[in-house]
Amino acid sequence: MDERLAFNGKAGKLDGRVFSKLKLLCRPVKARQDNAQQGNETTLVSQDDVPFYNTRLVLRTVEKLWTGDLSEEEIEKNLEEIILHYAIVPQVAYYRNKQTVSFVAPYFGGGTLDEVIQKERDKTTEIETEIPSDRKPEIALERPQTLEWKDKLRILYQICRAIEYLHQPPKCERKPVSHGNICMQNVLLDKQKNARLLFLTPKSVEGGVGEEQFQEDKNKDVHAFKEITHDVLKQSRKKTDVLARIQRAVTMTDIKKELKSGLRVEGTNWWTPSQDDGKQKSKCEICCVNKPEKTFKKLTHDRLCGSKIQMCVGCLWNWQYNPVKCHTCDQDKIRSPVGDCWGAIIIAGTDEKQEITKRFEDDIEKLKDRVITKATLMGVRNNVVTVKKSNTTYGEQLEKAFNNVDTPEITTIVLVYSGHHGDGKFQLDTYPLKDSELEMKINGLKHVTKVIVFLDCCYPKKFNLGDKAVLQINAVTSQQKAICGQA
Repeated sequence: MDERLAFNGKAGKLDGRVFSKLKLLCRPVKARQDNAQQGNETTLVSQDDVPFYNTRLVLRTVEKLWTGDLSEEEIEKNLEEIILHYAIVPQVAYYRNKQTVSFVAPYFGGGTLDEVIQKERDKTTEIETEIPSDRKPEIALERPQTLEWKDKLRILYQICRAIEYLHQPPKCERKPVSHGNICMQNVLLDKQKNARLLFLTPKSVEGGVGEEQFQEDKNKDVHAFKEITHDVLKQSRKKTDVLARIQRAVTMTDIKKELKSGLRVEGTNWWTPSQDDGKQKSKCEICCVNKPEKTFKKLTHDRLCGSKIQMCVGCLWNWQYNPVKCHTCDQDKIRSPVGDCWGAIIIAGTDEKQEITKRFEDDIEKLKDRVITKATLMGVRNNVVTVKKSNTTYGEQLEKAFNNVDTPEITTIVLVYSGHHGDGKFQLDTYPLKDSELEMKINGLKHVTKVIVFLDCCYPKKFNLGDKAVLQINAVTSQQKAICGQA
């Protein structure tokens, strides 16, 4: 992208100076996004677009969310690893002190679902309190609608999918969670009448409480959503039997099927994308602050997907924790072009001096931690194999390493070597690994189509890997000697 990302997949930590400046741009208002009252300073809204984020922001301050003997590192990780989904309000940054934590989120201008439905209630009350003789018979049967039936179904469907994503995340590193505070005040609408669920911290996490308690918490979420559904649909003229079927459903997945069926009958799209009209620029439909990356529309969707989700680099970077789901085709996840289906083999060479061998091992560990496995860079997590001097021979380690990555699930391999090299051989203790042998091992990975190679050694040769796409990064040219100095 040609501009700095305002969000990189995890909520950014703000220091006191930046947070104070941000608060100066905001003021307490009767926030249309929750049930805060006029003058309640726990919710602040910026009056204009905030620089860097290029959108209006909402600040919500709550009492500290951490309990027990959590370390500073654990607290920061819990605050950074927010849950991202197109129908969940994104928390793009946070600030915390000893007493409170403040979350920063984009502002959505459509108000809360409670406010919209309350307008219907108020208008209904006005009609019902009129003198009957003054009303026309047809008016007496009418109930005012601030949202059309199809819009109500679509909003409920979007929130249903958000709750389902909390309860049953796609296969990833995040555990299922319960919400604990599902209500119409926590459903926010944008200008296109798309809905997002406000979610700051889970009620419970699978494994963090007993299985029976966690299931009870999820059941409470389902019950709360059914109450919302009843309140939203009860005075609609076109109820059909959707409401009754939803009340009989047991899980959010069951409810989703009923709502999806209703939307198909109406011929209604499940999401209304924002349009770049020249004044309001398009935003990523997940974080709502970054500019969407147009090339990502080419990533795998259902072949019938009619409105592919607009997403940014930042929201794809943290794919292990938040697999991207499309609002239109509901793919289990949109595969990330970086890190997803990747594997890595990291090799440390040897030297007669143990301290130099240790430097080689330190080099590959630093590269692994800071580049290869880092979530916001390569993000290779589950298929990283380290090969270094041990009780197991290099030959046995290499054989096992290449067997581990030779699977249909891995299509890109990252190969790293730090150590001595010369005469077309890598120095691995008593095992001289020839360039041609390493090339043969890589070419033998039949499912791998892309290879990224880092060679930190003397006289590195350009690999010949046939029809595989190769990105090779060498410390020196093939005619130069590398220097192994102090780290």
